[in-house]
Formats: sequence, structure tokens, C-alpha cells
Amino acid sequence: MNILSDFLTFPPLITMGTDALRLLLAFVLGVFIVNIYRWTHAGIPQKSFTDTLIILCMLISVVMVIIGDSIARAFSLVGALSIIRFRTAIQDPRDIGFVFYALAVGMAIGAGNPSVAVLAAFLIGIIILGIYHWHENFSNDNEFSLEFCLPPEPSFKTVYRPVFDRHLIYERLIEKRIRKSGVVELNYRVKLETPQDWLVFFNELSNIESVTDVKLDKE
Repeated sequence: MNILSDFLTFPPLITMGTDALRLLLAFVLGVFIVNIYRWTHAGIPQKSFTDTLIILCMLISVVMVIIGDSIARAFSLVGALSIIRFRTAIQDPRDIGFVFYALAVGMAIGAGNPSVAVLAAFLIGIIILGIYHWHENFSNDNEFSLEFCLPPEPSFKTVYRPVFDRHLIYERLIEKRIRKSGVVELNYRVKLETPQDWLVFFNELSNIESVTDVKLDKE
């Protein structure tokens, strides 16, 4: 009963103002995290994922404010959130890191430690930028991540081999998955014999009738 009365008690204007500032700070730092992600992401970032990072940062700050020092509220929220099922598979481990990045910053804001949130957001962001530029300067130009799909019939398993043999000096199958539609999805790490011919390689592979959803990203 005390928990219910606590929830129904209208907070003073000062508290509401503080909570509004926390939400605003969570939004600003969420946008900062998204910009770090965009600057360091290989390829075109998914808009839905970048939007989710901002929303997560704000939501977790609200959750931390609601929990406060109440263990009962914490267990109530865990029970309520346990009904959510996350079915979207995050393929890039780096994206998982950014999810925790946003969650950690949001938790710091909601727990009443805005200085920790700001410091962590900027320091982690600077480190991520540094790692990105380090990879840019020392990475091998002919290494690529390749993803494409094939029909499930065995006869299509080798249709891409002539293109591979013409352009690649190295290939390694990273992942093979079968989608619900039955289509086979292949993920390779490859090295091109001539890095400048990446577009030719991409076009030749895409022009094969049975090969679909071709994606080629620089490692």
C-alpha cells in the first residue's frame, strides 16, 4: 500500500524540474553517442538502431529515477520488463557495445550522477574515436566483409565460385544461416587481389541471378 501511495503522490515542482533536466541531459548525451556511432561505423548506420540508442539512454534514466532506493520498486520493474522478448539479432558485437554505452550513461544520469555520465560519455567517445582512427591508419586495404544470399537448392552452392576465383586471394566463411524463407545467408571475410577492383567484384557477384542481398563492407 505504501508503494502505491508513493507512486500516486504528486512530486513538487523542484523535483519535476530536476527530473526534466535529467531527461534533457540523457537526450543530449544520447545524441552524442549516436554521433560517435555514425562517425565510426563502417557503411550506412540503421536509422532505427541510432534512434533506439537515444531512446534507451532516456528510458534507463527514467527507470533509475523510478527505482530510487526502493528494492520493492526494483523487483516490480524487473517483473514488468521480463515480459519483453528481444527477437532482433544484433550481428555486429560493436553494436552491442554501443547499447551498453547508452545504458551506462543513462543509469548514471538516473542515479543522480550527471558528472559521471558526462565524463564517461566523453571519455569513452574519445577512446572509440581513437580506436577507429587507429584501425583506419593500420588496417589492410584489401580486407572486406562480404554477405550474400543463395537459394536453398544444392545446385546453387557454387554459382559464385568463378567470381571468387577471379578476384580473391583469401576467403573464410564466418557464418552460414538459413532464414525462415529457406534462403541461405553466407557471411565471408575476404581479401581482394586488387583492392581498387572492389566495385567490379561487387557488381559481378550481384549480377549473378541466384545471388541476392549482396553487402560488401571494408573491415
